[in-house]
Amino acid sequence: MGEVARPDRGELTAATNPAPRDTAVVARPLLIAVIGKSAKDPSDPVPPEALRAAEEVGRLIAESGAIVVSGGLSGVMEAVSRGAKSAGGLVMGLLPGFDKRDANAYVDIAITTGMGWMRNTLTVRTADAVIMISGGIGTLNELTVAYQEKPTVVLEGTGGWSDRIREIAYKGKHLDESKSAELHFARTPDEAVDLALRLAADPTARAKSAERELQS
Repeated sequence: MGEVARPDRGELTAATNPAPRDTAVVARPLLIAVIGKSAKDPSDPVPPEALRAAEEVGRLIAESGAIVVSGGLSGVMEAVSRGAKSAGGLVMGLLPGFDKRDANAYVDIAITTGMGWMRNTLTVRTADAVIMISGGIGTLNELTVAYQEKPTVVLEGTGGWSDRIREIAYKGKHLDESKSAELHFARTPDEAVDLALRLAADPTARAKSAERELQS
């Protein structure tokens, strides 16, 4: 994959906040959701390469000035949060239950939803773009929501569904026969973050996702 120019902080905030008429511009950072395998089942551990990649992704997102959004728990969610905090970033976690103490130690803003798996939809819809790392059945659920609604980057080489989804997708990038959207793929954390930031800052990509959401 060719080198992608990462937007600077001014571009990241401006692209998500078109100036309304006769009002002051409010600069808001991009929100990048990272979805991936949890560590809740000791008999089904998260691949070490997924944890390393997630921590690097978190660090790179934070260094760009964007905010990390995740499900706020263990595994990939904890690793990406740890990486973001190592770079002084802000981390938001949308929790499935009612107790903020369930959040991993690196979450700054813990949002309790009490929605169980249904909070997967909120995690994706909160973000401007999504990065998928490894993943089990819960991540696959998030991916199907993200596919229709948000620009989505799959980080391959991290195990789980991230390494299998291309094989079962139509033409390697569509999850439906009508090809209403497409998945994007990256091989390294740097590529994944660069691509996610570029897609998130592209009003055309974001507008298409919003249009698909209204039509679904």
